[in-house]
Amino acid sequence: MTAIERFIEQMGLLSQEGGGARIAGRIFGLLLVEGREMSLHEISERLQVSRASVSTNARELAKRSILRLTSHAGDRQDYYELSESPYFTMLEQMAEQFHRHARVIAECIVPMEGVAPEALQRIGDLSNFYEKSAEILQNWAVALREDKAPHKDVE
Repeated sequence: MTAIERFIEQMGLLSQEGGGARIAGRIFGLLLVEGREMSLHEISERLQVSRASVSTNARELAKRSILRLTSHAGDRQDYYELSESPYFTMLEQMAEQFHRHARVIAECIVPMEGVAPEALQRIGDLSNFYEKSAEILQNWAVALREDKAPHKDVE
């Protein structure tokens, strides 16, 4: 196995570890390594997986704004490439997920007030953890976007 193949496989395992599809991580890894758009056929051949699996997972990554679907006039194939800023998108998605966790947990606190008062502080701490983590992730994504934005020279 080459170093590039190992990297692509590791991206698949990381995706799977995070609850995502292994093939989605492998597609992301391949497009990251290649640095260019690739057809579904090319991706399928390179990763040695079915075109249907590549199509399903690439569409899901595109819905999450990690990949971008492209096409060519006169060519019926779909092509995918990395979005311009997939890392910012990933941070923003994590932040939104943490915001949702905080809201769901916070909604459980009021009904528990008379039932399990000793647990309320711990549950509140968990909700606060998610909310503060979401804020940090969102602020980090904003800061990274600002750092990547073209700076105008000030003279």
